[in-house]
Amino acid sequence: MRIRQAFPKNMELALLILAVFFVLAVAAGILLYLRLRKQSDQLRTASGLPPQADAMSASYELAAIDQYLYDRCCRYMTEHRPFLVKSFTLQDLSNAVYTNKYYLSKTINRFSGKNFRQYVNYYRVMYSLDLFRDNKSLRVTEMASLSGFHSTTSFNQSFKRVMGESPSHWCSRIRKKELQKYKK
Repeated sequence: MRIRQAFPKNMELALLILAVFFVLAVAAGILLYLRLRKQSDQLRTASGLPPQADAMSASYELAAIDQYLYDRCCRYMTEHRPFLVKSFTLQDLSNAVYTNKYYLSKTINRFSGKNFRQYVNYYRVMYSLDLFRDNKSLRVTEMASLSGFHSTTSFNQSFKRVMGESPSHWCSRIRKKELQKYKK
């Protein structure tokens, strides 16, 4: 009987010590967090950035980083024209902008509303428009080949998706406008 009475008192003491230790550990963690947060805010202020207010501002920073990555991709596509290479892949673009291909794919989807293939084909279609404006005698098959498409069929589908009309119809419409301009 004496063993049972002594055990609960020792257990109460152990639980009390454990609770005090837990409270002290939590308090130390909070103090450490506040100190690190203050140092982080001081570093951000010294580097010209505003102090980080909360998790909401962190999500805005991530969105800004994603937007920056998307802008880099668009600039790279415009300046270097990698889409003209028929074998151009998501891995090629991710290597060029120094990021992970899964993260890049997600960013392209988020900002353009297109998957990678549609994104690349958009640039190819825009390039084919420029080609045709420079040389009105180009045929659709030539436009497709010169702008990086594997086939005329995929060119026709992508062109219609981007421009809302077939390439042959668009070309004939542009030629007619050009003829009307010379008649005046």
